[in-house]
Amino acid sequence: MGGGKEEGMNVLYLNTHDIGRYLETYGYPVKTPNLLELSKDGMAFTNMYCASPTCSPSRGAMLTGQYPHNNGLIGLSHRGFQIDGSHHMASYFKERGFETVISGVQHEVKLHEEEKLGYERCLNPQEYYRKDMPQCDLYTWQDEMAAENAVSYLKARKEGDRPFFMAVGFGCTHREYPRVPDDYEVDYVQVPKALPNNPEIRRDMAAMMISVNTIDRLCGDIVSALKEAGEYENTVIFFTTDHGLPFPMMKCNLYDDGTGVSFLIRYPGMTRRHCVSDALLSHVDVFPTICDIMGMEKPDWLQGKSFLTILDGEEAEINEQVASEINYHVAYEPVRCIRTHQYKYIFRGDNAYDFPPPVHIDDSASKEVFHRYGYFERANAKEELYDLMLDAQERHNLAGKEEYRSVLEEMRGRLSRWQEETRDPLLQGKVKLPEGAICCTTDSYSTGSQVMLPECKKYVAALAGVLQNKIDV
Repeated sequence: MGGGKEEGMNVLYLNTHDIGRYLETYGYPVKTPNLLELSKDGMAFTNMYCASPTCSPSRGAMLTGQYPHNNGLIGLSHRGFQIDGSHHMASYFKERGFETVISGVQHEVKLHEEEKLGYERCLNPQEYYRKDMPQCDLYTWQDEMAAENAVSYLKARKEGDRPFFMAVGFGCTHREYPRVPDDYEVDYVQVPKALPNNPEIRRDMAAMMISVNTIDRLCGDIVSALKEAGEYENTVIFFTTDHGLPFPMMKCNLYDDGTGVSFLIRYPGMTRRHCVSDALLSHVDVFPTICDIMGMEKPDWLQGKSFLTILDGEEAEINEQVASEINYHVAYEPVRCIRTHQYKYIFRGDNAYDFPPPVHIDDSASKEVFHRYGYFERANAKEELYDLMLDAQERHNLAGKEEYRSVLEEMRGRLSRWQEETRDPLLQGKVKLPEGAICCTTDSYSTGSQVMLPECKKYVAALAGVLQNKIDV
């Protein structure tokens, strides 16, 4: 089926934190049978990338179809960064008569402000926000409640109800992970290639895998309820995440391990099923695609392209490149990248930190391993260029290689044109911290900490105060 509005068609948006593409669908050693079944009844995308590998900016970009520096959400919502909610997908559907519902996590506005995004109903009871439980248990408990409430909503629907746009968000794949049972065979856990294979990181990965198992089970419960309610054949379903795994060199990085995301979609009348697309896509392409599937007019603020023609098999590609950015996560880190199928170019702005910001890596055993072996003493390059066909792990920076000079110039040009077309404020210098937003110093070790690492102090002194000026936020 191409675009074309079907009477009463619904939209179900399933999402979770921090999993990148770590699903069975993508060949990873974690059992996710329900999401695998969803992908087999629809399509999976292997080259979908977020517009920013940090929580709120990524979600805001997909749900507005605009890059973070265009929709305003350039940092974390709970730290005071704000989005134009009138451009949110929920607002779009609300204006068109849909019942807009959310259950569980959202990260585009602060808690209890869901109506600013266009949600008419939030299914989370006050108990959902309890704080008297360890975080490693709380997230899973909240996710169970979010799924249960979504299922109850679907079961309570009756003939004549308005079509719905429902977002169901999960959080247990965000740190702090649940405890690993004593009988879990941690020694047999496979870790991603970017990480050292040692007992600490295997246990860390085991905890993450347990969370992914939970999310898969809950998504299965919701899809089953949709079928029981007779709505499955009348609902567009898409599943994704915000960015890569919360490990060093992944989340909050513009390497593919940070920006690469899972994306599964299934909708009524879909002509191509049980197939995979390698098309180069961005999260900003999702909103216009949903509009086309629904047969609805696309709003004029959208910056992405619809990939309905890829879903229909009419085209293999719609993009020559995709772009991603970082502005603020916990601290200021102005970085941009352009990615084609073959090359990745990363550029750090003039006020970027000269070393990997510790505060942008979630506290964990994996972080401590990297700290112990000197990761935070490794200088960042101003520019990075990678040949992704020959160096998929992005470990050999070619920016200084004479034989790649023409490629470097081409990729610089691509980034510059994208920045100009999207009016990137980084072109004018530092991206300003919005009034009321909270920002840590870039040399902090953990969220909320203003304590500088000894390694950072050493380099600040060596650079005669230059670095201190660069990280002044």
